[in-house]
Amino acid sequence: MNKKITYRAGDILTACDNELAIPDGILGHSAIVINKSQMIEAVISRPHMQTASISKFVKNHPKHAIYRPKESSLGKAAAAYARSYLDQRNNYLRYGLERPSFSFSTDTVLHDPWSTIYCSKLVWLCYHHGAGYTFPNDHFLFTPEDLDTHLKKDSKFIMLYRHRKFNFLIDT
Repeated sequence: MNKKITYRAGDILTACDNELAIPDGILGHSAIVINKSQMIEAVISRPHMQTASISKFVKNHPKHAIYRPKESSLGKAAAAYARSYLDQRNNYLRYGLERPSFSFSTDTVLHDPWSTIYCSKLVWLCYHHGAGYTFPNDHFLFTPEDLDTHLKKDSKFIMLYRHRKFNFLIDT
């Protein structure tokens, strides 16, 4: 974990590397911070949405960047939505329902929280539904590259950290 950063609710973690066999700079990963030591992420393995430590993200994704909303209320609202959304999903699981399912399908509707989920869509949903702030999307999926491209020039966010080798190779 980056010892110089005190994480806050709503901080956005985005990485250009991933835990799959896909080369760095193509797919990436992202998550939303819910408190000073934890985040919520959507992952390909079960459980598809989970709370995890920020140190896990930093360890597994050394090539990452960290963004923070300038208005703490924006971040707190997004993080509150993330916690509520995960709670609702876990309630569905108790009844044997896989809602949302994990998918990168081209049929994925970005604003619909219950159709499918993937990492950067989770961050998008938390800000869109939780904080009333919508990140623009330039292609069919909203990716970690989209997060980074937008956040590094968004006046409502500041970059707290960026690994010197953090780089996306394609516009996804």
